[in-house]
Amino acid sequence: MAKSVMQTHKLSKKYGELLVLDGVSLTLRQGDVYGLVGRNGAGKTTFFKCVMGLARPTAGTIEIGGEKNSLHAARRKIGFMISPSFFPYLNPKENLEYLCRLKGIRTRGEVGRLLDLVGLGSVKKPFKAFSLGMKQRLGLAGALLGSPEIVVLDEPVNGLDPQGIIDMRAIIKNANTQTGTTFIVSSHILSELDLVATQFGFIEQGVLLEEISHADLHENTKETLAVEVNDTQKAQGVLRQIGIECRASGSGRLTLQSHLDRPNEIARSLINSGLELYGLHRQEITLEEYFLRLIGGRNAQHDQR
Repeated sequence: MAKSVMQTHKLSKKYGELLVLDGVSLTLRQGDVYGLVGRNGAGKTTFFKCVMGLARPTAGTIEIGGEKNSLHAARRKIGFMISPSFFPYLNPKENLEYLCRLKGIRTRGEVGRLLDLVGLGSVKKPFKAFSLGMKQRLGLAGALLGSPEIVVLDEPVNGLDPQGIIDMRAIIKNANTQTGTTFIVSSHILSELDLVATQFGFIEQGVLLEEISHADLHENTKETLAVEVNDTQKAQGVLRQIGIECRASGSGRLTLQSHLDRPNEIARSLINSGLELYGLHRQEITLEEYFLRLIGGRNAQHDQR
């Protein structure tokens, strides 16, 4: 397993009486593209601001590269894009050259390389005349300056057209595979992150509900066979006799993740055993449905308090 390059331990943040982050313990491993998924207002940006030192946590700790106490030097290894902000009267080249001076970056050709990478190499107009999508592109270039070990991107596809989204995804993938750069990327669009992320964290109301790998996420959302009967316990026993294991997934419902090619045999066995068979059909949980079920459970717990 790859080593951890950043961890938070029970990280919390309050603004007055408003609890924005609630005990977030997140692990970012070397080489990951970590997708932090949450609705608008779930706490993603606040989490990033705490990690980058732009906001002071109310409680909890942050560890970057094994360093817990003096994070100033450790944070210099991180590039980030949180609400891209540049000098409005400077063009892309001038803005990045200023950032290079600020960060002490003297790599020859670095600015031109990154502007070409994000598709702004020929743009001469000032930042104030940029579209939202162009601002996102320049923000990404700024985050990649100096080849940081970790790059934090907050909603990087916001405002981009379809081609821009594809280009952004390609840039992240190339930087990750070719240089080993570790990314943590937030979005409320799970289907988009699914195309690039290797690991996911789901956040809602400031709580990190789950961390899961790309492979395990798809294992949990793969096609299943739903069986509706009048007695799930008896049905499980009947199916076990023909070598099929299944789980109860609600009142009167069983879910099978294997043997999807045996629906006729399953139906016949259940009926012959005297069970009432109300329904038998294939179903697939979409990524969005998986996320909504997670946050639905969280909201239900919250309503009961």
